[in-house]
Amino acid sequence: MLASTTGNTGRVLRQEISEIVFTVSNIREILRYAENHIMLQKLGIEVLTSLAMDEEARERIGATGGMIKELLRLFFREGCDTQQQIELRTEAGEALAMLALENERNCERILKGERVIDRLVACLADPTVRISSIRILKNLCAFNGTEFVSRLRGVADALPTVLNAIMVEEMKLLEVSLGLAVQIFNVISYEEYMKELEKSGIREDQFAERLVKLLNTYSYPSIKVPRIRRFLIELAIWLMRSDEEKYVTSFKSFGLEAELENVAETMSELECFNVFSGSVGLSRHNRALSSLVEAALEWVREG
Repeated sequence: MLASTTGNTGRVLRQEISEIVFTVSNIREILRYAENHIMLQKLGIEVLTSLAMDEEARERIGATGGMIKELLRLFFREGCDTQQQIELRTEAGEALAMLALENERNCERILKGERVIDRLVACLADPTVRISSIRILKNLCAFNGTEFVSRLRGVADALPTVLNAIMVEEMKLLEVSLGLAVQIFNVISYEEYMKELEKSGIREDQFAERLVKLLNTYSYPSIKVPRIRRFLIELAIWLMRSDEEKYVTSFKSFGLEAELENVAETMSELECFNVFSGSVGLSRHNRALSSLVEAALEWVREG
């Protein structure tokens, strides 16, 4: 499929495909009316997800009337019993997550859906769409439109699930859970975090130790979870900033400084991007990992 071609060649192809005026609207019609052709719908959504790796195409897709509404309808569809139906639902979630990535207008379009945040949080209980739900929530939280601040507060209801995932999960589910935790912490108070931690049966020192151990476990950049160390460091900084005396002491005792020094020695360009097309990084993070490491080390050494 041309839209999923990797590298710079793929980027050029995606731009050209998305500029064909009938491409996106034809896919929308397939999603609306081809209910008996699930594989065709799935293929159409895969094309959308691939096209959405391009920033301009992302906006073009979201601006196509009814497109996001159709994707939400498919993602929230209940009674998906067959493997094809489950895969279609999962693919719709991946498309929504990609469309919401660093695109305020698309985030706004998604948030206009009925009880979207509540429904996404509820989806965390479904293993088949949990990762997609977390990705969508994370990207929505990164959008700070004042009109939707009150709606985004509802994402705090996901914190117990996210905290438990951080304590027990590995690899991709762990990475996306850490990423969502970073965003949730930006919309709640430290006191709210403490309450949720207690309700989840997790001690503060236990959580801090887990973050340090994870930095040790993922001691080298991984193509499978390239953002995991960034998220761990962001969480550590938030905790130290929120309660310097408690968390700086805890992190020192658990060896955070040594782990941060290891990150400084092993960080790579791989950890600088949100999305990849083959070996080509797309959508660079606003803050360099080196800057986060320096900030965290400053807290640990001078706190």
